[in-house]
Amino acid sequence: MNTSDFLEKKKNILDNFNKGKFEKVIKFAKKLLKKNNDFQLLYALSVSYLTLNKYVEAENFFKKIVILKPNAENNYIYGNIQKKLKNYNEASQYFLKALKLKPDYSEAYNNLGNTKLKLGFTDEAVENYKNAISSNKDNLQAYFNLAHLYNEIKDYDNLKKILQDVLKLDENNTTALNDLGYLNLILGNFEQGRKLFEKVLNIDGKHIRAFKNYFLITKVNNENQYFKMLEKLDLSEASYEDKIFAYTSLSKCNFDLNNSDKALKYLEDSNNLKKSNSNFSIGKEKKLFENIQKLFLQKFNESIAHESKLKFTPVFILGMPRSGTTLLEQVVSSHSKVHGAGELNYLPKIIDEFKIDKPNNFKNFIKKLRFEYHSMVSSLSNKPFIIDKLPMNFRWIGFIDKAFPEAKIIHIHRNPMAICWSNYKINFPDPGMDFSLSQKNTSEYYVLYNNLMKFWFNNLKNKIINLNYEHFVNNFENETNILIKKIGLNWEENLKNYDKNNRPVQTASLLQVRGKIKKNTSDEWKKYKDKLKIMQETLKSANIEF
Repeated sequence: MNTSDFLEKKKNILDNFNKGKFEKVIKFAKKLLKKNNDFQLLYALSVSYLTLNKYVEAENFFKKIVILKPNAENNYIYGNIQKKLKNYNEASQYFLKALKLKPDYSEAYNNLGNTKLKLGFTDEAVENYKNAISSNKDNLQAYFNLAHLYNEIKDYDNLKKILQDVLKLDENNTTALNDLGYLNLILGNFEQGRKLFEKVLNIDGKHIRAFKNYFLITKVNNENQYFKMLEKLDLSEASYEDKIFAYTSLSKCNFDLNNSDKALKYLEDSNNLKKSNSNFSIGKEKKLFENIQKLFLQKFNESIAHESKLKFTPVFILGMPRSGTTLLEQVVSSHSKVHGAGELNYLPKIIDEFKIDKPNNFKNFIKKLRFEYHSMVSSLSNKPFIIDKLPMNFRWIGFIDKAFPEAKIIHIHRNPMAICWSNYKINFPDPGMDFSLSQKNTSEYYVLYNNLMKFWFNNLKNKIINLNYEHFVNNFENETNILIKKIGLNWEENLKNYDKNNRPVQTASLLQVRGKIKKNTSDEWKKYKDKLKIMQETLKSANIEF
């Protein structure tokens, strides 16, 4: 090929690149590069693969670019490719190379923070996000990444500061205003939160997440201006998540207005949309529960000695979601010797590493579970009792018993239909809760839970403190007194003033636990009983009374 032909073909490829015709670039550049290893063609080809999310091919070609021209920008891009391929150690190395060449490279610090977080180095992630911000005060992505991290580790003081820093840069930043509003809800400052959501909606009347948060704490009437705004929104172009938030908000508002048919229709729309993107399988859950019981039938009598002493007594509050676990934690954590840590994901994350269907080195794993969990939780508080209130830990009671024989396990149960109905009508962000997307799966999952709890009680009866929600709310002081003694504590008057407990609460019950106990809430499902026949039939067929 003569020089003139090569230059003409190269020009056409680069024109296609500039026009965003990346498939054409790939098709023709690969052929032309066999004739001439031209740097511009190599760059166009690599970036085209990267833009089309073809990261393996992008890696193959961009590696050559980094060798030919190892500047800060190319090391940064190659680091991003490695990050996309989940090669986080490799990615970190290339971000560091970029920073060595360009010490004020804010985006490289930000992405180095992202990779350190993926590798589990939280402190290093914080440091790199801070470096990204100090290198460029306008790097909003770094602010929000740091805010997200602070939220994950429940460092609400620093979360508040970061969001306020964003608002100093842009007082009308709706993401920061909405996040600050939700932080106020977590901290129990509902009026401040409501005002921030209203401010967001007055700036951007299509901010679905602000609608969702506003209606979470607001009972509407037909005159509510924000309800009217939401009803009029065209959702055809809304994102998948925004449609779900909109439908669940419209459902909640119509329940407020006693428009049950409309409310249930929006709820069904939301659940159907989530189901289209869900990998949930009730069959897989049945298999998991079978494997748990099979494992512990072999392990209950296996003795495991623990030499190390815990710095605190773990208190596990568990049961089906929406059974009253948040209220119970709010009450018990009002005691001066108890820290309520909320819903911790530490235990299931560690157990995920263990193959329940193919158990190996069970004793070693239990010792690892004890060590790692204790290391994580002991940093949360110096109080002698720490509550881990993750309802779904009911699955792991056998592991808790073996790893933490000194732990207090509190199981709270409620009217089965009240639980099924409450799960069905809540939009849970965690895909692990996708059993709640249909009446059939919700009630079938309850049956699995009920059978597993029977299994635990049959084998570990004296290890589990069992509490009935309805008895608890109807005889609050007496039931709390009995419970506190079983935990190993003395009565304190603070326990009666649990609603004044200003600890952060980040669950669907964040509004309810700030008020006085409401009785008879377990009967609310009866208003819709004619619409919930599938649930009732499933429970009845399993001989579960409600």
